[in-house]
Amino acid sequence: MLKACMIFSAVCLLTIGCYVMFKPDLSDLGFIPVAATNPETASEFRSLFAGSFIAYAYLLLRFVYSFNPISIAVSLAYIMGFIALGRMVSFYYEGFNSFGMIVFIGEVFLFFV
Repeated sequence: MLKACMIFSAVCLLTIGCYVMFKPDLSDLGFIPVAATNPETASEFRSLFAGSFIAYAYLLLRFVYSFNPISIAVSLAYIMGFIALGRMVSFYYEGFNSFGMIVFIGEVFLFFV
């Protein structure tokens, strides 16, 4: 029963994360009660909100189906990797800006560290 709840939670997180990350216009998110009205806010939603949700879903599914424990450092690397992926998607939709590039470099650095 616990595994089923974890899988259901992971699917919900993955669905919301992918919905926010790959939706072209974030000014109306439907069932999510927040609106991103400028490119900077949309960029942060795609990277931090959506990237984190996808990473948490992945880690939950990995916990359910893996027999080998993963370290905290590897968990943080996965989270930073998915946040960096969200930042790259935001570059596609919202374009490049100096803040986004600086943060992206930091995210990639933390991913590899």
